[in-house]
Amino acid sequence: MLKSMRKHAKYFYILFLVVIVSFIFWGIGKNGSGKDDQAIVATVGGTKITMQQYWRVYERAEDTLRDAYGDKFDDKMKQDLKMRVLGQMVSDAILYKAARDAGLTVTNTELSDAIMSDPAFRAGNVFSRRVYLRTLRLNRITPADYESMERHELLVEKMRRLIEDPVELSPAEMASIPAELTALKGKNASGDQQTAKVLQGAILNEKRQRAVASFIEGLKNRMRITENLNLIS
Repeated sequence: MLKSMRKHAKYFYILFLVVIVSFIFWGIGKNGSGKDDQAIVATVGGTKITMQQYWRVYERAEDTLRDAYGDKFDDKMKQDLKMRVLGQMVSDAILYKAARDAGLTVTNTELSDAIMSDPAFRAGNVFSRRVYLRTLRLNRITPADYESMERHELLVEKMRRLIEDPVELSPAEMASIPAELTALKGKNASGDQQTAKVLQGAILNEKRQRAVASFIEGLKNRMRITENLNLIS
């Protein structure tokens, strides 16, 4: 388990962060992809993911991974990234629909708190409405559009936490941590409490991610989902 986690951690951590951030900026990004912006890459229930939305998320993810991997970011990784970005966007749409069906909402206070705590909108370590409006203006997006997308992302995260929070490590999983520590630090090394706590958190996080993935897969079987993969190949 630990070997697999270490092998893929950097790639998926970067991808996860980029895609999540990019969802908030679906209306922001590069232009001139040479594609029909309104062509539909995927449909999830009644939600459509357009070429414009897809390529803008993908381009932000590709830029970040190119910075991280340099020349090692090859055609195989690029093709893999295309599919993973689409998969993450479909999953986002599924979680959003599940949240709405469950009656979850995002209050105005929650929205305001999220915006005011965003480092991108701070001046002198405090929220600045002037910086907020200027940042949105530079990115050619209105406050209403941005706040709508932010509310969308907060609702998705609320649904994700609803799935993850009940998940805990079993006694057997807790008992396996000393063995994992031995594998990590070597046969003759003794693990300290702090390292064990970090490893425990990593294993729990992986288990919660699997729970979310399982939840999404279960809903996929009951939803009409179409993907036009030829548009991104």
